[in-house]
Amino acid sequence: MQNNLDLELKSIELQNERLWRELVEVHKILESTEKKISQTKEFYTVDDCAELKGGAALNTYRCNRFMLPGCGNPKYSVFILGRLAFPHDVVMRWLKVSDSEYLEYAKECGVTVVPEKYIRLAQKARQHEGVEHD
Repeated sequence: MQNNLDLELKSIELQNERLWRELVEVHKILESTEKKISQTKEFYTVDDCAELKGGAALNTYRCNRFMLPGCGNPKYSVFILGRLAFPHDVVMRWLKVSDSEYLEYAKECGVTVVPEKYIRLAQKARQHEGVEHD
């Protein structure tokens, strides 16, 4: 009788230990999800955008609003505590735009006057993609 009781207790202990491990794993998953949620921002500054997109120096983004989310159209930006910022959705869309798609993106943003330099960059990117795809 004592042996059966000891076996049952051991079994319960093993089950408790297994449950504890699973709870620790669930807790880790919940913590990582919480961290991801807290990392998304509602608005991004020019510095944030430059860091996210890369490809050019921060000063290039600061000096050329056309290269920022919304292509310089004030409709797509706000000022927060005096700093130019862009809403999350606008930034996420902008991050997906390559040089070859930039002129179409500018049209979507309502920009009618495109600096000549960026027209050349877009054409060069399209030619480069055409060579790669052929």
